[in-house]
Amino acid sequence: MDTETLILETATRVFLKKGFDGTRMQEIANEANINKSMLHYYYRSKELLFEKIVENSVSLIAPLFLEAITMEGPVMTKLEKLVDSYIDAILENPHVPLFILYELSQKRVEFIQVFQEKLHQNDALPRFVKQIEEEQAKGILKPMDARHLILTVMSLIVFPFIGRQVFQGLLDVTPATYDGMMEERKKIVMTFLKDTLLK
Repeated sequence: MDTETLILETATRVFLKKGFDGTRMQEIANEANINKSMLHYYYRSKELLFEKIVENSVSLIAPLFLEAITMEGPVMTKLEKLVDSYIDAILENPHVPLFILYELSQKRVEFIQVFQEKLHQNDALPRFVKQIEEEQAKGILKPMDARHLILTVMSLIVFPFIGRQVFQGLLDVTPATYDGMMEERKKIVMTFLKDTLLK
């Protein structure tokens, strides 16, 4: 493993454990078993290191969203692709939703603009909204504001991962069991969406 990858993986673990405010660069250096000078050679500040992790997170999930909504097929096929690919990606990278949520909560204008630009490439999102509305007009889908439809789908996918620590305790399940539940969730979410959206 190269030094930068080591730094990013270590920083991800420390940020998740301590939060942004509670994390110190020295602690990341100690955990990575490198000196602080080496850490600063790659990332001059905690903010830059955190932004890199967020950038990597966005680079992972934004293409999945775009791939799903721009593929050929009806809305429901696209939603199934979105549900499957997002749950798989987050199971492999469970830190992603929390890092993006934190960055969005800080209202960093530059990050939000980059995030929006990625999701609007080639007018992909407006064209998907238009397809939803067209299928509603044809009687394929039940009437629902397309914006609420998208919000609902993303909430069903992402929220169980954001609240993972709370739900594991409430449901009294192990991490492995919870992962299994998230795998099962693909079918559960799609069943819910079909019952809710299809006429």
